[in-house]
Amino acid sequence: MDLELLLWLLGAFFLAAAVFGVGLLAVTAWTATRVVDRLFVAVAPVRTGTPASVRDVETRVGALAASPHVDSGVVRAVVPESRRGRGRLHRRLRRTPGVRFDVALPLEGRAATLPVWTPVPTRLTGRTEFERVAAACGVAPERISDAVGEEVAVRRVGDEWAVGPAPATAQ
Repeated sequence: MDLELLLWLLGAFFLAAAVFGVGLLAVTAWTATRVVDRLFVAVAPVRTGTPASVRDVETRVGALAASPHVDSGVVRAVVPESRRGRGRLHRRLRRTPGVRFDVALPLEGRAATLPVWTPVPTRLTGRTEFERVAAACGVAPERISDAVGEEVAVRRVGDEWAVGPAPATAQ
């Protein structure tokens, strides 16, 4: 009788192990299929959208068409400000001296301020970000405090605002 009970328990154990193995195999196969499918989607040269994604594009373009055209703002403040750098550890720990220009944008229904921070250059070369922003404000780099109240050209670059006229394109 003990032998028969042992055989039944052994058979039940093997059956449970087989069910567990088949389940584990199914989960592994499903996971591998999903990973390979995602990999092929990620490296595909062309991605076709759905009707929902077309509606998203239409909504975004409609919002852009309805947004007011803004091509200038007024400098409201010029504030010396030090910021921590990005990147390696020593840049994150050290503060870089700079200047923040607060440009008020005339957007309907809300007050918008565009903060433009530029590092103070170690030398004036005519090509630094600091000099570019000062020139856009119509002041000399050594007289940036005169920029307050000046009108400055702004443009939309993607989802962000930038100070200064659009760069000239070679034709």
